Amino acid sequence: KQWYQRRVRGSFQGTKLYETSLEGFVQFQWRPRPPSLLTEAHLKEIKKNMKSYARDFEIKDKLSKSKASKELIEKRRRVYDEYMAYRKRKDQELKALRLQYEEVRSDSVEEEYVEEVVEFFIKEEVEAAENKE
Repeated sequence: KQWYQRRVRGSFQGTKLYETSLEGFVQFQWRPRPPSLLTEAHLKEIKKNMKSYARDFEIKDKLSKSKASKELIEKRRRVYDEYMAYRKRKDQELKALRLQYEEVRSDSVEEEYVEEVVEFFIKEEVEAAENKE
């Protein structure tokens, strides 16, 4: 018997450039799988109940997602509350500073402002009005 090897060259994009046949035996197995540990009867039972298994797993997934989202919402709420407490504290400090500033300013000499209006004469033009009769 003769076994033939096929050599195929391809581009980096996966297109076949050329193909040649060579003599010799070559065997190639891509990721051989070990035999299953389950019996045929057990495999049939799993295939038969696949819908119920899928439903159960979907319910578990939804529960875990909702738990994660609840934790995230609680964390965001806690951070928001901390920020609002910080902001309220800083607002009170700012109000106290403003009161101190107003007290210091009222104690100082009040300045009077006088408004002056200065007008400059630039140019005077006299035009004759036309009578329309």
